[in-house]
Order: sequence, then C-alpha cells, then structure tokens
Amino acid sequence: MLKAGVEHSETVEPLSAGLMPGKTFDANAQILGTPVDDWICIPPWFAGTFYVDRSLVVDFIDYRSQTHLAPNKLEKIYRTFHYGHQLDTTGRVWHLNRCPYRNSIQSEGSVQYNMIKSSKFIHSGNDSVLETATGPAIVVSKETGVITRSTTIETFGRFEPTAQGIRKTTSIKGFNFAGMPEDLIVRVEQAYRLEPFSVDPSTAESFAAFMAKRQAQREARMQYQQGAAMQGAPTQGGTMQGGTMQGGSIQGRPMQGGSMQGAPLQGAPRQGYGN
Repeated sequence: MLKAGVEHSETVEPLSAGLMPGKTFDANAQILGTPVDDWICIPPWFAGTFYVDRSLVVDFIDYRSQTHLAPNKLEKIYRTFHYGHQLDTTGRVWHLNRCPYRNSIQSEGSVQYNMIKSSKFIHSGNDSVLETATGPAIVVSKETGVITRSTTIETFGRFEPTAQGIRKTTSIKGFNFAGMPEDLIVRVEQAYRLEPFSVDPSTAESFAAFMAKRQAQREARMQYQQGAAMQGAPTQGGTMQGGTMQGGSIQGRPMQGGSMQGAPLQGAPRQGYGN
C-alpha cells in the first residue's frame, strides 16, 4: 500500500497528563496550536464530500503480545471526509490542508476524537492520493464523557477511484500513552460521494495569497534562468585578435574611411553591434 521509503515511526512523544484514561474529556478545551495553510492540487475524483459506513479490518499486529492476525473483521462506523476547496483559472481543484485540525469517528457507545497535529500529502495524482497524518486519538464514552483509551496514531491513507466513489486503504499504527508501539491495523473502506465538489468561499483569501506567492516564485525563477542564460551566452559579432576583426566583415585589411587616432570614425557604423 505504501510507496517506497514511507514507513511508520518506531516511537513517538508521550501524551500530556490531561489525556490520560479516566479523565473527563472536553473536546472544545483542547488547544491544537496555530493553523498553517498548505495548498495541494488534487484530481477531480478526489474532490467533494464522502461518507464511510463500514470498515473492513484486513490486517492486525499486536506489538505487546507479538500477535499477527488477518481477521477480515467488518465493523460498523460512520465517518465523513471532505477534500477540495478552490479552483484555479485552468479549472484544477485545490485542497486546503490546514493543520493542526480535529475530526471525530462515531461508533456504538463511544466517540474517537482525532487531534491531528501533522498532516502531509505524499502523492497526489490521477491514479491515487497518499496522505499521512499523526496526532492523539482519544476514545471517549458517550454515556460518561470519560476517556477510555488514549493513543497517538500515525496513519498512511491511500485513496483510489472506483465506480462507486473512493476506495481507501489505511495503515494505522497506534502508540500508547508513553509513546511506545501498541498495535497496527490495516483497514479497507469504500467511501461514497455525499456531496459534489463546490468552491468554499471561506478559503478564498488563503488561496489568493497562495496563488500570488506561487506566481511571484515563478517569475523570480524565470528571471534567474534568463540571467543565467545571458551570463553564459557567447559575445556576438566577434572579438579583436591581433589588430584584425575575427568573425566580422573585415579580416586582414585596413579599415577604410580614415584612421583611428583619438576619435571615432565619423559616419561609420559599428560592425557587429547594430546601429
């Protein structure tokens, strides 16, 4: 599923004391940090709002007991995800990857809050999209509001187009409260389109700033390339060697119309440089 060179971490940083199991969890009280905007061009099939209502667990590793299973267990869940916020002048779709961010997954009796601190698109093409994300995953009882499990998750999600929507294969490595590896789960999900892509006006200012910066970088790069080309170009029109003009119109003959004595020739054009 993963591209070459993409691997899960061995360990991660421990979680804060406020996220320990047994604590009461308030999602609105969590401070994630100042968001940073990153724009990614995505394929049209990836743009829109999608939903998943079941998840098939195809691989499972328990690092504590060194157990490796292929359970093919189907779980009922409900989760939505949205990609794509703006269109450029050529009609390409751009997604705003604003991080950190938070989402949630509803299941029977509990809610899992994913507080994503790091997110990156490793690949975005017509064939597939590969995204990685890392952050705390806090499972909270719907009945009591108490944390029942605290982990850090590191995910690699591969999205591929299908006739029904999107096939998502996700490798999820979980780390315990202390940051040590706990388990690894591979899930396969079929996502169905809930809403088509539409431009998000709330991201217009961020997108305009991104495109302006992108255009400025392109112009600076072009100027640099043009300057480098001019510095490396040979001098046109020839050079003076041994008192005669090599590559010009006269070789070995004295210049007509006067002699060079202190002042330029009057009325004579400069050969090799134009008028």
